[in-house]
Amino acid sequence: MGRLPVCPLAGALLFLWWGAGVASALNTGAHTSGGCINTHRQNSSQLRLAPTPLEEESARAAEEKEDTNNPLNRFILNTAVRSTSQTDAITVGRKRQTSATEDEDDEGVPSEVLRPFSLLLLSQFVLFIGVGAVIPTIPLYGQTIGLSSTSNGVVISAPAVALLLVSRWAGEYADRGRKGAMLWGMACIAISDTGTALSNSLATLVLARLGLGLGRGYAEAGERGMLTDLANKAPQLRGRALALQQASVALGIALGAPIGGVIVEEYGARAAFLCVSAAAVFALVIYAILPETVAGEVEAANGQRSNLEESTSDSTQSDEADWARLLQTSPTWRALAVSQSGVSFGFACKIAVIPILANAYLGGATGAGLLVSAAGLAGLVGAPMGGFLTDKVGSRIAAAVAGTIGGVSLALVPVGLSLKETSAGDQGSLFLEEGLASSSSFWQSILTGLASPEAIAFTLLVLLWSIGASAQGPALTALAQEKAPLGSEATALGLPRAVGDGTYIIAPLILGYVSDQLGDAVPGAACTVAGGAICLGSIGLLLLSPEDDA
Repeated sequence: MGRLPVCPLAGALLFLWWGAGVASALNTGAHTSGGCINTHRQNSSQLRLAPTPLEEESARAAEEKEDTNNPLNRFILNTAVRSTSQTDAITVGRKRQTSATEDEDDEGVPSEVLRPFSLLLLSQFVLFIGVGAVIPTIPLYGQTIGLSSTSNGVVISAPAVALLLVSRWAGEYADRGRKGAMLWGMACIAISDTGTALSNSLATLVLARLGLGLGRGYAEAGERGMLTDLANKAPQLRGRALALQQASVALGIALGAPIGGVIVEEYGARAAFLCVSAAAVFALVIYAILPETVAGEVEAANGQRSNLEESTSDSTQSDEADWARLLQTSPTWRALAVSQSGVSFGFACKIAVIPILANAYLGGATGAGLLVSAAGLAGLVGAPMGGFLTDKVGSRIAAAVAGTIGGVSLALVPVGLSLKETSAGDQGSLFLEEGLASSSSFWQSILTGLASPEAIAFTLLVLLWSIGASAQGPALTALAQEKAPLGSEATALGLPRAVGDGTYIIAPLILGYVSDQLGDAVPGAACTVAGGAICLGSIGLLLLSPEDDA
């Protein structure tokens, strides 16, 4: 057990090195873009000068009076602009916000951006250390209190059901204030995981897991909204910032898995859920000192509004973020929904299928656990790649390419498992086993499991899928942020997430049915189904034209 944390710690060093580079890029990139924006604004102001100061003051007073006393005209103008070029209107508003920020701090990204972003990453990292500790524990915990496999499935699906039910309301609540949603949701997570640790029956366990889904719905809506607000202030580095956030999550899970294994062995399965509660309390403290970001975003884009104008604009923003309208009018949001559904199929495969195959082909539970940890660490490779591609070639292309690579890799798992050893391979395997006779039983079991070609192919395909999935994540998030209606970001961003949660409720059942029907004849057939779903969403993104939402 002493050697288990070596790979996660190496990943931690890689993550810290890469994160420092991204932070430096944030400062440099924001300073450069700020200079260009300020110069353009100064030149534009000179061109708009009136012949005399008196005429200029008179014109301004007349415009302000008409704008204040006639909110209907302003509403009609805003509606017309949104209907003809919603994306351009959002871009202009965010450029104004960026320009104002650069006036305050010409040395780089101001502290009101870097500080909350750093604290948000820290809280996510610590929280997902706890999550990583509990991921392999849930089915084991169900067994300790006498639950069947079917009952365990109900317990695992319960949070997804709650997430699906509350996602719309959570998004609307977060659009009125990010911080309140984050605090309320994280407190609910801490209480629910404590309740899970204290549960002794199916009913209390399902109730606790439903509470977890409720808390996650509100906390994640606020987190997505705040991350969008911060990323909008440095849009040229959006992909790399989102990649840094996803890499912190991946590293937390990779570190939490071996820690959770030690805790479960020493104190039992219940203790793992208390680790999540402790991590949630830590995140709750960090969230309490974060600033509110939603007010600044809306105010910078729309200016000071009267009560009547605010009510009218809120109604318009709510209409723009209506999920049915987004799906009906926007090819991009339809493609995002299908892509997120494919991502959920991949995650369900990781939880329900890959561990079983790894247990059979990698020498038991030890090899399976190591593969899951390695797949988590692959996020430290894929996330930076996805962020870089997003900033260089665009979020749509980056998401499509990364998803295709991951989907094809997962779909090829049955091919990898069909490989057979040659006689030379048999001799090599025997030589390896003899050479490991004096080694520790841990490494002997791992390397012996990897001696067969099907095991090696399976491992490489799973790792390649994990890299593709982690690269696709920042790109999908960036695309959704770019297309989200201004002022209703959390509500709109909840749409693909809700589709993914709904898919995750049924995906394990579909994959389990395929495994039962075809698993003996075609090992890994369920992986092909999951990979096909991922590729379907990627194809939808590739077929989009850049003008679809212009």
